Formats: sequence, C-alpha cells, structure tokens
Amino acid sequence: MLKETLQKLTKIKGIGYVALALIAGIALLLVNTGEGAELPVEDKNTVFIENAEKTLRDLGGKVCGVKCVAAVSVSGGYTYTYASDQSVRTVYNADGTVAEKEATLTGKTVNLNGGTSLVPLKESPPKISGVAVVCRGASANDVKALKVMIQALYGLEEQSVFVTN
Repeated sequence: MLKETLQKLTKIKGIGYVALALIAGIALLLVNTGEGAELPVEDKNTVFIENAEKTLRDLGGKVCGVKCVAAVSVSGGYTYTYASDQSVRTVYNADGTVAEKEATLTGKTVNLNGGTSLVPLKESPPKISGVAVVCRGASANDVKALKVMIQALYGLEEQSVFVTN
C-alpha cells in the first residue's frame, strides 16, 4: 500500500504539489505535538533587581579594583500613577458649617484597540531595601568607601548595607 501511494505521489505535477502542500499543512495543524514551548515572560521587578546588582558589581569593581558580587533586596514592586478627575460635593448646614462632604475620583481613559485604558502619568520602580556586596581581596578602606557610596546612591541606612572583603 505504501509503495502504491508513493508511486501515485511521484506522478503529481503542477497544481498537485500545491494541493499536497496544503493537505500536509492542515495535517500538521491537526496533529497534537504535545506541550508547546512557552516563551519566557520578562518580569520587570526581576530586570530591575538584575540591573541594580550589575550596577553594584561595576561600582564595587571600580572602587575596590577587584571583581565583586552583589545581591539586592527590594520591597514592593512597580507602582503606577494614573490621570484622574476629582470632584468634591459639599452640603452645608443653615449656619454655614459643613454637613457632608463627598469626593469622587474618576480615572481618565483613552480608547485603545476597541477598548479603554487608563492614562498613565508615572511609573515608579520598587524600593531597594537592602544591599550585600562581596569584593574579595579589597582593602578595608575601599570596603568602607563603597559602603558609603551605596548608602548615598540608594538612600539606605547603614544597617541595610553590607559590604565585605
């Protein structure tokens, strides 16, 4: 049977090749090939931490003159501020004092691809809450200088920064 099918396929000419390719394509779409490969999703918090660690390794290398490793701890994640309208409704008593006050906040939206979306004003990265850097072979003075620089760079308290050789 396979031999007969192959003989028939070898006799196909012109438009037959197009039809054969179309049938093969449809067959491949219908065949279950198992689980599909998942594309990696880039997490903004992870990218932020990786970039901060790279900055610290580079800074440590320049200050201490040796290769450094770094770890960063963050609190929270990215935060967003959106455009909005605020209205305040105030009801007064007969004597002029405020009886009731109600504020309403409405997010501003734009039409986007058939739907609506809030209008972003600001994106704020996570807050760095702690840093650890190890620079093997660095002098004690270089370690102290690097610690002070990191505190100033990220606005951290002394107990939130650990630098050692």
